[in-house]
Amino acid sequence: MPYTRGTGRTRHTGRKVALAGALGFALTLPMTLASSGSPAEAAAPSTSAVPAEGTRQSTDFQNLNGFMWYYNTYFGYRYKDVEKDLDNLKSRGIRVLGFFSPYSGDKKTCDGCDPVDFYSVSPQNGTMKDWKNLVAAAHRKGMKVVTYFVNIYLDDRSPYFEKAEKEYAAGDRTSREVSSFHWTDNPSEPLPQPRMGPAGVSSWAWSPTAGAFYWKLWFGPGFDYNLAGNAAEVERIEKFWLDTGIDGFMWDVGTTDTRWKNAAIDLPKTYTGTDKWLTSERTNSSTAAANQQFGYTSWFNYTDDDTVNDYTRIVDGDIDANGLETALHNTDIARAAGSTTFAWSIWGDDPATNLDPHTYPAYAQDDVMRVQEAALLAGSGMLYGSGMYDQYIHWPKQLRTDWEKVLETVNANKALLPAADRTRVPAGDDPKVYAMRRTSEDGKQTALLVYNFDSTAKDVTVDLTGTGIDTHQTPRDLYKGGGADAINGSEYTVSLPAYGFRILDVTGR
Repeated sequence: MPYTRGTGRTRHTGRKVALAGALGFALTLPMTLASSGSPAEAAAPSTSAVPAEGTRQSTDFQNLNGFMWYYNTYFGYRYKDVEKDLDNLKSRGIRVLGFFSPYSGDKKTCDGCDPVDFYSVSPQNGTMKDWKNLVAAAHRKGMKVVTYFVNIYLDDRSPYFEKAEKEYAAGDRTSREVSSFHWTDNPSEPLPQPRMGPAGVSSWAWSPTAGAFYWKLWFGPGFDYNLAGNAAEVERIEKFWLDTGIDGFMWDVGTTDTRWKNAAIDLPKTYTGTDKWLTSERTNSSTAAANQQFGYTSWFNYTDDDTVNDYTRIVDGDIDANGLETALHNTDIARAAGSTTFAWSIWGDDPATNLDPHTYPAYAQDDVMRVQEAALLAGSGMLYGSGMYDQYIHWPKQLRTDWEKVLETVNANKALLPAADRTRVPAGDDPKVYAMRRTSEDGKQTALLVYNFDSTAKDVTVDLTGTGIDTHQTPRDLYKGGGADAINGSEYTVSLPAYGFRILDVTGR
């Protein structure tokens, strides 16, 4: 949703695609802080404390789901049109709108996130007033607005930088524009740190206009967080956008270097008082402890990849049910820390062609598998949604309807929200079946979720012993509606089609 500075939210094309191979971001396995993942161990009810009635200890982003990412600069979506669609989006289970990116960017570089003017919007998207109206309208409807955002460099064709070059040439060393960048007459001077990106994207570049070298990061002058003038301009930029009501940022590239912490974490959290979704392109569960200590509030549950998530790993056979439990336990680790993990529905295409010609990946049986993907990832408590609106609107109507219904179901039931507790329920030794219990933060609702990740139909028997689920009741099907087969004992069998699932409302003891 914005991936190898490049396979996460950003698919950097044009000038950046040649650099993609240099990054070599490894696909790291999720944290293994969980128990062994065996069904017997996983069956024990959670020991998480239930808050007192009427209280909520969780954050705003732990109490909603359903992301929709817009590559607004690239595809030219008008903010006015998105505002008109808000009621429709909300009715379909969408609660968070993500924009890549809100400022005026170069469509041909990084799909529009390359910043040309931080203080305006791209003309094809409308006006700043349109943007502010969109954010305000979303908030009135209980929705959030987040953005993918570059705060580490400015495009070298930006009028702001061109003005700085001319001022520097005229002898000015203190203007706002000149002070925003790192200049030198000595190209042997050590390059600034932190450098967000591989070594090849950082250099001293000669400016014929200024008659001096400047620090270049990626495609233009970098912001050196060691210099007060540089940091001050980034702060000014971020406050400008926070004043429009933005609820969170996925930062381009990212680091946990403390020199960047004020810009990435402290300022967004404190400048406006709402809960913030704060993450970066390179965060994932393998570094959850470092993410939390730095101040991020969310990270990829698996890794930054267009076509791989924890659902693809189980259906492709890369992990079994025990491996899935280990992966899903990362949501528990984040939840306990007041944070979230996230994943997007598979969406990327060839990074060499990227958004052109707009071809997107699909599952072998996309009409059911993508729906099951939503039921697993959103159902387990990850923040989840569509990584690209352009892909979503090209899905067949029935697929969209069924996929949206999962998000509607999650948002309508507190036991399915990211704030809800999660415990594995034993479902036998079949590596392709899995079950879990979710319990709302207030302890008032419990859900039983059962999955068949195989290409053939199966009867899945779960063992409710020790799960805290009443063994004599008639569950209610939260996704399909109506009643389900009655539970009459500690074993409960659910008949599931290929790539089928059930989300059942059950009562506890």
